Amino acid sequence: MQSKIFHGFTLIELLIVIAILGILSTMGVGNFTTSRIKARDLARKSDLATIAKSLEAYVNDHRGYPLSDTNGKIVCLADGTICNWGSPFVDDQGTIYVAKLPDTSNGNYSYKSDGKTYTLYARLDNVNDPAIQTITPAVSCGALSCNYKISSTNQ
Repeated sequence: MQSKIFHGFTLIELLIVIAILGILSTMGVGNFTTSRIKARDLARKSDLATIAKSLEAYVNDHRGYPLSDTNGKIVCLADGTICNWGSPFVDDQGTIYVAKLPDTSNGNYSYKSDGKTYTLYARLDNVNDPAIQTITPAVSCGALSCNYKISSTNQ
């Protein structure tokens, strides 16, 4: 009798390969999501550093920081005009300090200033970020409280 040899994979072999691919893809998606969160937080920190540099340029020209309004925005003109997030940061003379402030349609930034000092706040999403701080009293960054801040150098 001749035995027939079948070429191919058994059902068990196929199931093992599918399970391995499923595990690898789950790990990949998890790492991708974490990377996206870290990248967003890095962009927020970079945005605050850019705003801080523009505020230092402003203080060199005006001998004081721009005031803040009650909603955490920059009062950039003497008449009380607000520089909204996503718009240019300019003064009364038309000096452009930032061509476009970061857009915070999701409410992730806040600015507080008395004219002598300032503090910029943001909401970071990566709960394992060592830069996260407990801010007391709480400052609103949209629906959640801010958990990261940078302050003027003269504080």
